Amino acid sequence: MKIKALLYCTKAKPYLRKLDNYFLDKHNDNYYWERGQTTPCNINGKIVAECDYAVEKIENNVGGFGDYKLPYFKTETLTGKEIEDKSCLSYGQLKGYLQNNGNGFYGYSGYAIHIKNLHIFDKPKELSKCHKIISVDDADFNENDYKYVPITKAPQNMMKVWLYENGEWVMYILISIKPQWMCKILNGNKTIEVRKVVLKEMI
Repeated sequence: MKIKALLYCTKAKPYLRKLDNYFLDKHNDNYYWERGQTTPCNINGKIVAECDYAVEKIENNVGGFGDYKLPYFKTETLTGKEIEDKSCLSYGQLKGYLQNNGNGFYGYSGYAIHIKNLHIFDKPKELSKCHKIISVDDADFNENDYKYVPITKAPQNMMKVWLYENGEWVMYILISIKPQWMCKILNGNKTIEVRKVVLKEMI
C-alpha cells in the first residue's frame, strides 16, 4: 500500500491562516480583515493536510550556445516550464536551489513530488500526534521490540512517522513546508513540491 504524506506547516513567518475555505498569509491579511470575515485560525506549527504523491527525478540537462551554457530541467512527464508553473518556482529559484546537488561538472539534481488527492484537515493535527520508532535496549524486551515516541521537533526536510489509527500503527511521510509555499498548496496553486532528496520509501 502506498504511504501517504502528512504536510506540516513550519512555525516561521508569515503566519498562515484559514478564513472560510481560503488560506492566506500576511501579504493579503488586511484585505480579509476589512471584509469582516470569520476570525482566522493560525495553523503554523501544525499538520494541516495529508495527500497521496508521486515522485519523479528532475533530470540535469545543459543547453546553450558556445561557452554560454545553462542548465535546464525536466522529468519524464514534465517540461521545465511545467515544473516552474506547478511548483510556483521561477527558473532562477530552481537553479539556485538544485545547484551543487548532483554529480558531474554542473551538479544539478532533485525530485519533483506531485501532490495528489489533497485532504485538508478541518482541525489541524498537533505534531505530538506523530511518533517515531526507537529500539528498546532493556532486559524486559526482546531485541526486535520497539517503542513509539512522540515527535517533539519537526524535520528540516521529511521523515517517517507513525500515527495510531483504528487500533494499529500506520506509517506516513511527514514533510515540513514553509508557510508561503503551504499557502499555495492548500489553495491549489502549487501541485509540485521540489526537494533535493527524498526518502527511499517514496520512490
